[in-house]
Amino acid sequence: NRYDKDSMALKKALEGPPDKVSKYSWAMAQNKRKAQLKKVLQASKNGEKEIVRKRAVSRFSRTVIVMNVQTLDRDMDDVISELRDSVSFILSQYHDESARLNMGKELEVIVCVESPGGVVQDFGLAADQLARLKDAGAYKDDIILTVCVDKIAASGGYMIACQASPGKLLAAPFAVLGSIGVLRETINIHDVLEKYGVQPLVLKAGDAKVPLTQTTKVTEESIAIVQKNLERAHDAFRELVSKTRGQVIAEHFHNVTNGDIFLGKDAARNGLVDQLMTSDEYITQKIEAGDRVLKLHKYDRSRMGLRLSPLDLLLLKSNGLLGKSFTNHLHQLNKMASKLKNIAMAFGFMKALDTALCFLSSNRQFYKNH
Repeated sequence: NRYDKDSMALKKALEGPPDKVSKYSWAMAQNKRKAQLKKVLQASKNGEKEIVRKRAVSRFSRTVIVMNVQTLDRDMDDVISELRDSVSFILSQYHDESARLNMGKELEVIVCVESPGGVVQDFGLAADQLARLKDAGAYKDDIILTVCVDKIAASGGYMIACQASPGKLLAAPFAVLGSIGVLRETINIHDVLEKYGVQPLVLKAGDAKVPLTQTTKVTEESIAIVQKNLERAHDAFRELVSKTRGQVIAEHFHNVTNGDIFLGKDAARNGLVDQLMTSDEYITQKIEAGDRVLKLHKYDRSRMGLRLSPLDLLLLKSNGLLGKSFTNHLHQLNKMASKLKNIAMAFGFMKALDTALCFLSSNRQFYKNH
């Protein structure tokens, strides 16, 4: 199972007690809450569900998972692959009864989006990945998808952002949003080639097949075909925005879906966003409300040094046997590095070993602080 280690890391994070609460007291509270939550999840009548909800333990009764979708200077294939994997992992834990009970009565996923847009097919697929989260929690209404835009979510970026649950699309006051339009740009060199006696040859079957290329002659018919295709894509984009934003955007729909861009404060007035707030403010509110807030990030295996997974870091943070044992190993490695440094000085490897010593020392300090 590709998510085994990730599942163990999440379980460790979910079962950890709040600050200044003993493991024993927290285990008792967890067991009580799980029993109550089972009744919530199994309750068939709304009245019964509401009564049981009110009895639930409030501290860490909700889980919030924060993740980033950033497309600037990144290959979209990598972005989509990472997003698909993140959503699949979250849903696998959501559908696992044990993990679901640990999450509490509600799961909220906060997606911090930063994107100026790009190819419609790529961003349409990325938006569909977030739609999977909303659809999974639609039946029980226990998954909230919150989208935060601190800098920009324009064009395809807004296509992703508008997947937020109703009332849960947030933006900073000076963030840039909108650009709900479709663009195609190309350079045609047909006349230049013709001037020098070069005749482009394009063979095709079907009048609408590749109507406009860099080397073919530009005609009114070819431009009309391309424009028609752009209008189709634009209509699909507008339909998606109308479906996800609903009535909050209905009054200003035509004005905000013509390709124009808006600052956050103007976007809020026109229904493109629900609240003016930075992601930092919103996440801080979740923490202060007593929610368990976790950050989901891609594990980037370093080419040098100790290769630690997020699970290893959690175990090191704890006072368990593995954590103490590993810390002792780091101390021993540091002593060995000091001896090797003295020996290496005689052979001219001073610089290389000094770098290695700094690396080991920084690692030891990191684990000491965390």
